[in-house]
Order: sequence, then structure tokens, then C-alpha cells
Amino acid sequence: MSALKLSVAAIVASGLLSVSTCCAAPPRGAARAFLEPKPLPGQTLSFITYRVISIYGPGIEDSVVSIPATGTYTFEPSVSADIIHWKADVRMDGKRVIKDLDGEYRDQGTSICYSGKCSFNSNASGPFYNPTFWGTPDGKLKAGQTWNVTLAKPWELGPAGSQTVTVLSVDKANGIVVLKREGEGVGSYEGSHDIATVRKNGKVYTTKATFGKAHWIGQAVIQHGVIVSDELLCTTPVELSSPDFGTSQAEERQYMSLLEHPAPIGS
Repeated sequence: MSALKLSVAAIVASGLLSVSTCCAAPPRGAARAFLEPKPLPGQTLSFITYRVISIYGPGIEDSVVSIPATGTYTFEPSVSADIIHWKADVRMDGKRVIKDLDGEYRDQGTSICYSGKCSFNSNASGPFYNPTFWGTPDGKLKAGQTWNVTLAKPWELGPAGSQTVTVLSVDKANGIVVLKREGEGVGSYEGSHDIATVRKNGKVYTTKATFGKAHWIGQAVIQHGVIVSDELLCTTPVELSSPDFGTSQAEERQYMSLLEHPAPIGS
């Protein structure tokens, strides 16, 4: 995954039941009022987001990558009620890197499409509730309620695994629900990460990276299906090894945050 997608993907591109990462069903019953987004043509939503990836361990220099971005969605008329069509502008480090990107969310937000080409939406967060990560609760939501979600493939911050979603609070008058997610799985996040470059005593080494059991936890505020705020931390033990480097037990920490901004972010 490129550095650009790492940041942009967070914006545009957070009873018991179990769902898979493909073709998740929409929320049902009273839960729809809190979790089903219905943006109108001409409406805009803006977000500020960042993602940090770090590796640290005994004897090695800390490696930290920070990727901030801001973006604004402008919603367009859609050919179907179950498709959300938008254009997005994205800025990184004060520079516009994407202008009028044409895209769609389909399949209840589990698929993301650019120029008619769709793929699985593996982004850890985004502008809307995504049943891939938050599940499909049925009926009324109430504080203390939990359900299980199965993640069948690696995603933006973590490996395939399972998680529990817990309702922390419900504001019926304003259509707001606060959800916590906590899960685990074995391996790395999406993409190929079996090689890591690290520094030790001022020297650079290329090592094999073997990922252990990841643990993630975070929470989101969702209002009528729109992500108002979302934060997530994932930690994973990583064994680094090579003939000239030796072996070191390190840890990878990834965290991301997405915050809705009250107005379009200027060009």
C-alpha cells in the first residue's frame, strides 16, 4: 500500500451476531436511524485525519511514519438509492494532491469504486458507517449491547481476525451512537510487510519481519450513519531477523484518527 493511500484511504479513499468482510447486510430495524447514511446531492462533508505507523524495540532506533491529510466530499446525484456518489478534494501537508476525484460507495459501504471499478473497502475508517467493521445490528440499540464481527481478510490497520463491538451510549434525540471495537488476529495489516528496514547503532539493516498476534481497540461517534469521530490503536509484536542483524523482538504500533470538520476545507 502506498503512502498516499495510507492517508487518503482514511478519508476517501471506526445480542450477538457475526458478519464476514464480504457483502455485509445493512443495519436493520431501529438501528438504521443511527447507522444508515443518507447524504443529499450538493451536501458536503469534510474530515481531518492522520495515521501513524511506528516500530520500536531493544537496540534499534525508533521508526515513525506520520501521514496527515484533510479532505472534503461533495455528494452528487446517484443512479440508485443504495449508491452514494461523490467527488473528493484531498490535501496533504498543505498541498492539494487530489481534486474532484469521482467515486462511489456501494454494497452498504463495503465496496468503494473509482471510474466504475470497484473493490473491497478495507479502510479502517471513512465518512460513513461500514458494516464490514461495525457489523449489522438489528432492532433497538442500547448501552452495553455487544455483537461480534469477523474480519475475513487483512485490512488497513490489522490482520484477518475477529472483534467485539460494544454500544457505549445512545442519544436518540440526535441520532447519535458511540461504539467501541476491540479485536485481535495474527499477522500483518494488508499488503506485503515481510521485509523491514531498521537502524541499529547508526547502521541500516534489511530484516525479515514476522508478525505475531495483533490487538486493536478504539471507538467512534456516529450520527445518522456519518462518522463524527473515529480513533483506533493496533499493536502487534514483530520479530526482526537477518544474518548480519541478528534477532530482535520489536513492536509495531499503528493508530489513526478521523474527525469531521464543520465546514468545507479551502482549496
